[in-house]
Amino acid sequence: MTTEFTSRSDSRTVAILPVRDWVDVGLIVFFTTVALTIELYWLLHHQEMESRNDLIARLISLYWPLDRSWRIPGYSLEKALNLSLEGVNALVTPVLSAILLFAIFKRRRYRYPLQLFIAAYTFYGTFLYFSIAHISGYAVFEQKTIPNFILFYSANMPWLAGYAWLAWDAYRALVRGTRA
Repeated sequence: MTTEFTSRSDSRTVAILPVRDWVDVGLIVFFTTVALTIELYWLLHHQEMESRNDLIARLISLYWPLDRSWRIPGYSLEKALNLSLEGVNALVTPVLSAILLFAIFKRRRYRYPLQLFIAAYTFYGTFLYFSIAHISGYAVFEQKTIPNFILFYSANMPWLAGYAWLAWDAYRALVRGTRA
């Protein structure tokens, strides 16, 4: 449901975004911020992570016990997967997310197909990351401890849950639009 108000300075009616859209915007801004800071930083410095000690490198080092490919130089299969996933997430998704934010605020017709597209491939990438970790017996973990499992899933779950929500929200709107 949208609310409308009339500005005193002119007589045009302006629609305020519904709460559902603000949730979408918040998720998109959060994911884009992480992509353009932590993930892009790692893409640029992935070969020398162990020798770096600035703030972002220290933040990333918290993840090292959960995935050694975020620490070690070289191009192992595990690291190649992460480079591919994070490359799309840090280089492609922010551009598409900026277009999506524009579409949300300007109420463009392409908003929901674009939202569903971004959400589907990011959800799939996160699911793939989880399933490969599980199938491999968590081979990239330094130690298979309960705290490491909790940290692994809690650090990555926002992407799975957030993009599931964005996909569901877009799907509902598209189905509702086809019924009208």
